[in-house]
Amino acid sequence: MAPPQRRRSLGPVSPKRIYRSLSLKLRGGASHSEAEPSDWRRRLSRGPAEYSCLWDALENEDMLAVQHLLSKEKAKDGWVNSVSEFGLVPLDVAALTHNAPLLQVLVKAGAKHNPTLSSASDWSLKLDELVSLAEQKLEEWRAELLLRVKAELQSQTDLQKNVDQWTQRWELYRRMRDRFHTTAPPGPPASAVLLVTSDSCLCVRVTEPAGQTNGLISRYRVEWSSSSSFHPLCGTGFITNTRNPEFSITGLQTGVQYYVRVSAYNVRGWGSFVSSSPLCAAPSSWSACCGVTVRPRNPAAAVRRISQQIREPTLIENTSPVKRVSVSRGLKQLFHSSRFVRLLQRGVYLACVFYQKDSVLVTPDDQLPLVEIQSCSTSVTQDFLWFCKLSCAWTQVPRLLQVLSSSSLSSSSSLLQNRLSFLRAVAQLQASVGCVDLGQVYFKPLKDQQGNVLLVTLREVTTPLTPSDPPLHWLPVCSLEKNQSETPLLPEPSAVELLTHRLKEMLSYHRRSQQRAQSGLYVGVLKLCSSVDQLRILVPQRLPNMLCHSRVRNRPHVSREEWAWLQKHAVGGACDSQEGGDDAVIDSSGVEGFVKELRSAVTQLLTKLNVPLERACEYRVYTQELLQVGDQVSVILLLPSCEEFRSRQSPAEGAQHTFTVPLHIFELGKSLPTDITVRQLYYCTHVLMNL
Repeated sequence: MAPPQRRRSLGPVSPKRIYRSLSLKLRGGASHSEAEPSDWRRRLSRGPAEYSCLWDALENEDMLAVQHLLSKEKAKDGWVNSVSEFGLVPLDVAALTHNAPLLQVLVKAGAKHNPTLSSASDWSLKLDELVSLAEQKLEEWRAELLLRVKAELQSQTDLQKNVDQWTQRWELYRRMRDRFHTTAPPGPPASAVLLVTSDSCLCVRVTEPAGQTNGLISRYRVEWSSSSSFHPLCGTGFITNTRNPEFSITGLQTGVQYYVRVSAYNVRGWGSFVSSSPLCAAPSSWSACCGVTVRPRNPAAAVRRISQQIREPTLIENTSPVKRVSVSRGLKQLFHSSRFVRLLQRGVYLACVFYQKDSVLVTPDDQLPLVEIQSCSTSVTQDFLWFCKLSCAWTQVPRLLQVLSSSSLSSSSSLLQNRLSFLRAVAQLQASVGCVDLGQVYFKPLKDQQGNVLLVTLREVTTPLTPSDPPLHWLPVCSLEKNQSETPLLPEPSAVELLTHRLKEMLSYHRRSQQRAQSGLYVGVLKLCSSVDQLRILVPQRLPNMLCHSRVRNRPHVSREEWAWLQKHAVGGACDSQEGGDDAVIDSSGVEGFVKELRSAVTQLLTKLNVPLERACEYRVYTQELLQVGDQVSVILLLPSCEEFRSRQSPAEGAQHTFTVPLHIFELGKSLPTDITVRQLYYCTHVLMNL
C-alpha cells in the first residue's frame, strides 16, 4: 500500500483571499471560475480611496466612487473626458451598459461623447476588437499563473490581481458588445412642448420616446428655423441632461414665428425627428398688448438715486448746533443708555427679539431687551405707521437723529418731538444690544389694560453679534415662558406678559414671512377690510408676504397671445375663466394650455377662500397690468366686487389658513429683496387708486 501523499502547498494565502472565499461560500455563490459578472463586481467592490484612477472605478461600475473621484478639482479637467489605452471615453461605458445613473453623473461633470467612434460599423469593429484583446490577455495571465503554481513560487498575488482584472474587463466588454447588438436606433421623442419664456426666447421640453427599452438615450438634438421646411436652419442645439431634457433657444427676433423639431441619440445613431407642439411659436410679451401699463424694471435704483440727492445738504449747515445739543441733552442718557426697562409704567415701549433656532437673546435678568419711548402723542396708529417706515432705514438712525435734533431747537412741534423720542429709543436699543439692524416690525402693537403699548421687532441672528453692555445671553423660549409663568401676575396680563405668551406665534410668523414663493405664474386675489383707522389685507398663513394665491404654472412669463386672450374674454369677470367657453376659439388662438391652467388655479383659489363657484362671475381680472414681483414671480390679479372690496367686515370669515395684516405692513415687505419691496409698495397703491 502506497504511503499517503502529502498535499502540496500552494504558497501563503492572504487573509483577504480567505475572507473572500469564505464569504462567497457562506452566500452560496459560485466558485472562482463560475462567477457571474455581478459576483465579480460584488467581490471587487472597494471604497473610493482604493481606486487608483477613474477608469478603475468605471470598470467596476461603482457610481459612488466615480462621483467621489470627479468631485476632486484635478479630476474635472482631464479625467472625465480622458481616452483610455483601449480607445474608450468614460461616457462609452455608461451608454453601452445602459447605466443611466452613471451616465447622469458623468454628464453633470462635463463628459462628452467619443470623437473617433460615430457610426454603428465603427462601434461593432471596436467592441469585437476589445473582446478579443481581453480574451487573449486573460489566457496569457492564466497561463503564467499556472506556471507559478506548478513551480511553487510565492509571488502569486500580483498575477492573481491581473487575472481578476482582465476577467472583469472581458466580461464588461462582452456585455457592452451584447448590449450594442441588441440596441436599435431610437424612435422619435414622445413629445416636444414649445413654450414662450420671453420676448426673445423659446423653451423646448422633451419627453423620452415611448416604449424605449433597447438603448439608452444619451442626448437630444434641437433644430429651429423660421421656415416650416427647415431650410435654411436658424440654429442647432444639443440636450445632454436626459433626466430633465429642456433647451432654451435664445437671441430670437420678437414676433417672428419659429418652427422646432427634436431627435434622440443612442449608440446606434440619431433617430427620426418629432415636430414641436405647437408647430411654431413667436417670442412675445404681454407688455406688447394695447392698453397695458409697463412699469420700470428697476425702481429700486430710482429710489436710491433720489435718496442720494437729498442726503447731505442740511447736515453741513447745522454741524455746530448739533454737537452742542448732543452734549447738553446727553447727560441723562449717559447714565441710562445701557439699562433696560424691567417694569412698565403706562407708556410706549420698544422691544427687540433676536432669535437663533429655539433661543432668544435676553438681558442678565432673563428678560427681553426693552426700552421706553418718551412719547407724547395720543395717536398710536400714526406713530406705529411712521415706525414701520423707519424700520426700512435702521442704518440711517444716527443721521436722522442728528437732523431732527438740530431742527427741534427752532421748532416746538409736538410731532417733531415725538419722532425724536422714537429715534432716541431706537439708538439706545441699538447701542445696548450691539447691533444696528433690529429686524422686522411685528404687524400689530401689543396693548394691555394698564395703558401700555409695546412695539416689537424680530430678527433671526445668523452671525455673531458685537459684545453688548450689559452682556446679553441666549435663553430657550420654553425657559423664558416658564420663568414668566412662575412670577405673580396682575389681574390682567401686562404687555410684556402678552409678548412672552405670544412669542412662539410671533417667531413662527417671522420665519414664514422670510420665505419666498417658488418661481412661476400665480393668480392672486386682493381682498381688503376697512376700519376707522386702517385698511387690512387678507394673506395666507403659510406665506404672509404675498396675496392669497394659487399657482398657475412654473413659468412666470406671459406671452402677448395669452394676455390678449385674457383681455378679450375676462372683461366680464372671472366667470369666463370658469365656464367652458368656445373651445374652438381657444384652440385656434394657441393658448389652450394657458386657459386650462388658469381655470384650474382660479377654481382652487376660490375653493380655498370658501367662495362658491357661482359667485366667480363677480370677480374681475385686472388686465391693465401683470404684477411682476422680481424676475421669477408674476401674479394675475383678481378683484372682488365693489361691495366686497370696500367691506368693513373681515374677509377672512370662513376662509381657511388665512389672516389679515395692515396694508402698510404688507406694502413695506421688509422680508423681501429691495426691488420687490418697492414694487409691492406702489402696486397695491396704484390698484387702489384706479378702482
